[in-house]
Amino acid sequence: MRIGAIMRQMKPAETSPQSVALPDALRPLATELAKLSEQERELVISAARAANTTRRPHATISWASLMSAKGVVSFGGNAVEDCDALYDG
Repeated sequence: MRIGAIMRQMKPAETSPQSVALPDALRPLATELAKLSEQERELVISAARAANTTRRPHATISWASLMSAKGVVSFGGNAVEDCDALYDG
């Protein structure tokens, strides 16, 4: 028998939920995931990763586009006048 086949037949070491640092609020989720088959569990994890909207890729633009946008927005003004108006009321 090949080593790969033997390794697939070996059962991974079981870890108790207490041995993993998991917040109490997530323990019910971990229990439910443990009830699923490995294939179903991977499907749920993949769906959760796909639904994760907190990791959005940064939009990139070319230098040419950035340079062509120069001058479209003006941040000008007079700092001295603005400061005097703020403090002098």
